[in-house]
Amino acid sequence: MGSVLKSLLLGFIAGAIAMVTVHELIGQWLYIHEYTTRVPWSMEPSILTGYPQIATDAVLGGIWGALFALILGVVPRGSMTLRGALLGVIGPGVLGALVLVPLIKNEPLFLGQDIHLIWPFLVAGAGFGAVTAWLYGFLSSGCRLP
Repeated sequence: MGSVLKSLLLGFIAGAIAMVTVHELIGQWLYIHEYTTRVPWSMEPSILTGYPQIATDAVLGGIWGALFALILGVVPRGSMTLRGALLGVIGPGVLGALVLVPLIKNEPLFLGQDIHLIWPFLVAGAGFGAVTAWLYGFLSSGCRLP
């Protein structure tokens, strides 16, 4: 039981770190090039929690990271970066940004099937997932390169 709890904690930490760094850096690039209107590192209140958006994002990233830890296992093996990118596209990208958030905001699922609106979420999800899984592998292996 202790090893599962440790994995969940390490996954949470990895996800939170990946969210406030890589996810937001990708978001910054997308915002600068006008592919998205989402402002990275926003201190505006989140519609979900009322707390600053970046704080809410860090917690959500941590939750996704804990879920990734359950999927990747207590002793992760294989290409963590590739597996994480795939999990990031499926989890936070498709399920989170294209299904759950539109349901919360009462907007059309999959952003009305507009590929120009969809692909930035998939790219950000892949980057977040890749770094989350890599960090989880790094942290769970005693800080050895996975």
